[in-house]
Amino acid sequence: MERTIFRQELEGLVMVEQVVREEDYSMKSRHFHDTYELYFLEEGEGYYFIDRETYLVRAGDVVLIKPNQIHKTSMERVARHGRLLLQITEAPMDAFLRGNGFMTLEELYDKKGRIVSLGERAGAAVKELMIRVGEEIRDRQRGYDLMVRLKLLELLAVLWRCGEDAPPEGEERVAQSPKYQKVQEVAEYLQANPGTRESLDQLAGRFYISRSWLSRIFREVTGFSVSEYANMVRVKRAQKLLAHGDYSVTEISELVGFESITYFERIFRRYTDRTPLGYRREKRGDIARGRE
Repeated sequence: MERTIFRQELEGLVMVEQVVREEDYSMKSRHFHDTYELYFLEEGEGYYFIDRETYLVRAGDVVLIKPNQIHKTSMERVARHGRLLLQITEAPMDAFLRGNGFMTLEELYDKKGRIVSLGERAGAAVKELMIRVGEEIRDRQRGYDLMVRLKLLELLAVLWRCGEDAPPEGEERVAQSPKYQKVQEVAEYLQANPGTRESLDQLAGRFYISRSWLSRIFREVTGFSVSEYANMVRVKRAQKLLAHGDYSVTEISELVGFESITYFERIFRRYTDRTPLGYRREKRGDIARGRE
């Protein structure tokens, strides 16, 4: 059973959500997006797949996800878990952070790495601040939009202080068994070669494993089929080409390995809720406004 404690959104800036689940769970929502994600695990333990690596996440950990990183949770070790989630829009938040002498979201995420372990005191502070953000949005009292930004700034400052004298956590949390390492190799290859049209048999042969074993371990580790993951990688590459390149949509479809433009448009819309042309117009407009 899943129980949503609250879900609040200040459009164009932040979404905050608190959920408790009483069963094994693998996330079914969109697996990459153009916001900065901050995921705080209140209780439980499990695995978090990010781009090509799988991390063990424990209660009291914060997971930091940059825009357009493929990610998925899989709560394998215990049934019950609770988490708080923030989705933060970069441009308006960065303007506020810089205006108050703080680093940008990208700079903070680069400094802290993917997994940050909080002590009891910092964990309690992060939880309270995330809940306060939700309450401010819900109640909408005078000046609530400023208070939301201030609470987010305070939360990011708490996170910045955590483990400041220690290197960012991550490497020691990466799952290292042969199964996880093989999946990482395949994921790295697909990330580096988004235009490949290799079949599952050909891909398995490249890594000297059987098709059936590749299919099984890839889904076990990432929660995705190989084709689902490959399509997400292709869409991510297409987004960059649409925003910054001069190729036509048909040319981009071919460059990133889709067999037809119809299939490309269908898959692109599935993961972005936009057509390729609509995405191009939106991103080119954002870039133009940023230069003004």
